[in-house]
This record gives sequence, C-alpha cells and structure tokens, in this order.
Amino acid sequence: MSKRACGAALMSLLILMTVGCASEPEEVQFGAILSIEGSAAAYGNAIWKGVQLATELVNERGGMDVGESGILVPLVVHLRDCKSDPLLGIQQAQELIGLGVQAVIGSDSSDVTLGMAPIFEQAEVILMSPSSSSPKITDAGEYIYRNFPSDTLEAVNLANHIYNVDGIDEAAIIASQSEFGLGTKNAFIARFRALGGTILAEQTFPSDAQDYSTQVAGIAAADPPAVYIAAYSFRTGAVARALRDARVDARLYGTGAIRPENTVQTGGDAVEGLVFPAPAFEPNLDAPHMRLFISEFRERFGDTYDIYAAQGYDAVNILVQAIEQMGTRPEDIRFYLNTMNPFEGVAGATVFDDNGDVRKFHRMYVIQDGVAVAVGG
Repeated sequence: MSKRACGAALMSLLILMTVGCASEPEEVQFGAILSIEGSAAAYGNAIWKGVQLATELVNERGGMDVGESGILVPLVVHLRDCKSDPLLGIQQAQELIGLGVQAVIGSDSSDVTLGMAPIFEQAEVILMSPSSSSPKITDAGEYIYRNFPSDTLEAVNLANHIYNVDGIDEAAIIASQSEFGLGTKNAFIARFRALGGTILAEQTFPSDAQDYSTQVAGIAAADPPAVYIAAYSFRTGAVARALRDARVDARLYGTGAIRPENTVQTGGDAVEGLVFPAPAFEPNLDAPHMRLFISEFRERFGDTYDIYAAQGYDAVNILVQAIEQMGTRPEDIRFYLNTMNPFEGVAGATVFDDNGDVRKFHRMYVIQDGVAVAVGG
C-alpha cells in the first residue's frame, strides 16, 4: 500500500518563536512525541535537542513565511513525553490532534510510532519519525513519514558487508522481542540467506530482559563465527558482555540504532571490535548548514550532538520547508514531501519514496578504544 497518508500528558513543554503562514494563522504548531524518560530516552532526548535547535533558529530569523505569504508567524512545538510507552503515545497523539497541530515529530521507538500511526492516518495529520526503523512503518499509512532509513535497508547493507566484505558465510542472531528487534532480525536473515549465507542459530529475548543466559547458551552451542545483536544500545552492550562471559569469541555486529557511548557503558571491552551500520553523519563536513548546526548546538547544549540530534533537527526543517512552500493543508504538505528535491540536511540528503520511507544508505562503523570510527577510514 502506498503510504502517503498521521489523555494525559506527563510532560508538556512549549517553545514559542516566529514562523509564517499563508492563511493568516497566528502561529504554526508542531507536536513532538518523544521518550524523555523510558527505555528509548537516550534517543528521545537527543532528538528533542535537535528539534529545539531547529525551532529556535527558525524563530530567530523572524519565523516561517507560510505558503510564501510574506507574513511571518511563530513556530510552536508542543513536547509530550511518551516514556517509550505505545499506549501513552496514543493518548498524546489524540491530544495533539485536538490542539490542531500541523505535523508531529515522533516517535523515537518503532513500537510507539506504530501504535500512534493509525491515529494520525485517520486524522490526516503528518507524522514524521526521526528514528523509527521497523519495516512495518512502510505500510503504516499515507500520512506517515520517516527521515531515518528502514531496517530492511540497514539489514541488507549489513548482510552484504558481513558476507561480501568480511567474507563470513555463517552467522547467529540474537534479537530483542520488539518491533525493531524482530523486524531487523527477519530482514537480516532474508538477505543473508539470499547471498548464500547460513544462519546457525536464532535467539530472542524480552525487551526488558535482565538475564540472557538461555539465549547465550543457544548461541554458544552453535559456535558461530559471527553474531548479529538486533537490539538498542544498552541491550547490545549487555548481550555482548554475556556472550564474552560465555566464551563466545565470534565477531560481533550491531544495529544502526545503537549509540556507541551507551553500548560501551554496558558492554565495556566486550564491544571492542563490534561493527554496526549507521546513516552517514559527517560533522566535519565543511558546509554552511553543518557549521551552523554544530556551532549553535554547542552554544546551547554543549558538545553532545549526534546522528539522532541531527535527525530531529532535519525533521523540523523538512516540515518547515514544506509548509513555507505549500501552506498548512495536510494534503499540500504531503504533495511537497512526495515530490521534493533532495533536502540537504545535517544528517545527509533526504528524499522520500512512494511509501514515505527515506532513501538513505548506511556506512559501517566499528567500536575501537571505546569510540566508533568509520570502517576503512
């Protein structure tokens, strides 16, 4: 299906600044449903910083000229903390729609995004996720977009790297029982087998697991040369530690969802050498838009920007550009997103396919001495 088609809030933050509008609104309103607390809080807080920065810069330049009307109005962003809880996210989606927002940024986890998607789709309000990667989002609706690449693309890139670059044709996989973990696992297995590879063992664990001994025993029994850990940052580190404690000496691979510092925090030296894909983020790029992002981010938040802050920043700016060009009607925003030229953002170029999925490719990184560096320099 072509996917162009988007209560009690425990945290509500309002940012008022200046934007423009074609049909004389007093302000343009966005929502942001993110995990400020909860299992995905590391992602949600990074994204929120990017959203705040983009909003502040829009308003500091005088606001948005909505529909090229020549009238500048402020951009208001209503933050809701979903705490990584899909049910809470659904409540907050309904609340924000009731406020009359023009678009919503969110969420950081695929489970929350998929839970909210039918609400936004029925209301015909744009939902833009900066980090959800489940393949199911591809078919979530015509008003659901994401500027973060799907697990399907990530898994294809990683499987290609393991099989063709590292020359490994046997692997085991251990995955979180979440939309993200299972979606990534299935996409990886399909591609690895299509290349001619063999999956020696498959294990899954509850997304809130504290013990991985049963799953690790199953992996150890298969004695694989490579293990793919399909999980978020902290779980990836914990699973890697459990594997090394069980004397599994396989080459380790992770997902594009990990934040290296969080993975190292739980995994320590167990994650040394772990290879993972991630959308290209080149903060050393000598370009005006990158220099602006970095200098302003450092001034406001310190030197803590990452790919997720960049994704949140780009998500706001893509929607701002759409509304400035086309106005605030959802069908007009959709038309712009569906047909726009590549948006050159700080997280790379963004262009959407017929399903609202971004066409972005990954680069491989490896954890060395506790930090991530690009494979091959």
